[in-house]
Amino acid sequence: MSTTVPTLAPSGVEPAPLAVQLRRWTLIAMPVLAGILCTVATLADPAPGATGAELNEAYTDGMAALQIKSFAFHWGYALWVAPALLIASTIIGRGRVIANIAAVLAFCTLTTLPGMLMVDWIQSAIGQLYGPEAIDEVFTVVSDQAWAFPLLQMPAMLGLFLAVPLAMVALWRAGRARWWAPAAALAAFVAFMASSATWPGTLAATAFLTVVGVALERATRPGASA
Repeated sequence: MSTTVPTLAPSGVEPAPLAVQLRRWTLIAMPVLAGILCTVATLADPAPGATGAELNEAYTDGMAALQIKSFAFHWGYALWVAPALLIASTIIGRGRVIANIAAVLAFCTLTTLPGMLMVDWIQSAIGQLYGPEAIDEVFTVVSDQAWAFPLLQMPAMLGLFLAVPLAMVALWRAGRARWWAPAAALAAFVAFMASSATWPGTLAATAFLTVVGVALERATRPGASA
């Protein structure tokens, strides 16, 4: 069974229809746009890298900046993992099991993590109404009583970490990507987290995610093979 025929564009002499080309190039652009949006979010963050009381005070007074920060992160996270979900159906030979796992992880992230960014606005509102010190008090109650919260959060974070690297491994197993594709996908997340989601890390992540976009361009050519 061939592992290189399925792509997001039809093979043959005739050029792909415009709708198919748009679908393919949208997929390719997703990782790059994700990096750009995450960088915008970190630049807008009123307290980049801060924790504790410093974070609470900045968020209390920073609702305007949080609109940009949280909105950009919302779509940045969604676009980061979406390719892992979309590419899975094109892998029907070697790598299909890994692609399926990546798609499930991407689904967990898409359905959970972007929506959690609204918590930033709630933190700001709590601080404005009851003072910055009340923010930790409220979320302590949530963490003590909401047993389902980590069951939502952990799979979402795991998907952000692993979905795209695993999807790139699946493409490599299918003969449609080279070793540097999963390496770049993993490096993007490491750079992002190691910087505590500040702009130097998101710039580095954007560079690595651009490499992922290049890998997707190569992998989705008609009759693609590495």
